[in-house]
Amino acid sequence: MNKKTQTINTYSDSAESLAEKFYGLGARVDDIQEIFDLVQKKNPRVLEIGCCNGRDAKEIIKHTDDYLGIDISAKMIELAHQKVPTANFQIADIENYIFPEKLDVVFAFASLIHAPKKVLKNILSEALTALNNNGIIRLSMKYADTYTEITKKDEFGVRTYYLYSEEDIASLAGGFEIIKNELRNSMGQVWVEVILKKDNL
Repeated sequence: MNKKTQTINTYSDSAESLAEKFYGLGARVDDIQEIFDLVQKKNPRVLEIGCCNGRDAKEIIKHTDDYLGIDISAKMIELAHQKVPTANFQIADIENYIFPEKLDVVFAFASLIHAPKKVLKNILSEALTALNNNGIIRLSMKYADTYTEITKKDEFGVRTYYLYSEEDIASLAGGFEIIKNELRNSMGQVWVEVILKKDNL
């Protein structure tokens, strides 16, 4: 079994336990508000990559009626439909996903932490093409001083993570203006919090 399949299986097999943990953390209210303040557009078109159990979708749809959340785990999508029945969710693998056109915002809260560098670069490139001018992508990535792959086993199962430095993210973000690229400590983990804006040129 490859690392990607192993990680997907962990999210599917432990979906309910993980969902309970995520809901306990609450939605990223301030981070979501920050993005909609930047966009300043009525009813912006939003894609959330790795929507999981709808933890943040519940907050995002307060700002727009044009939302789509995708996740590779069918079980997580099932739980998202249950928790946020008014939102639009789809099962999809971001590695071969065809982005909707004319997006205004792409959220990827702790979802692309399972994407190796080559995959992440391609996702950012696809997002760049799909975004309108001045469109925004918001990323939360696990931090390391240099790009690192880690496979960990915990009570939920086995997952492989890819950790990035601020410089790593910047090097992959061609075509974007970096609005934010900073570190944040949360629950014993350092994160790279990134806001990228599509360059008009």
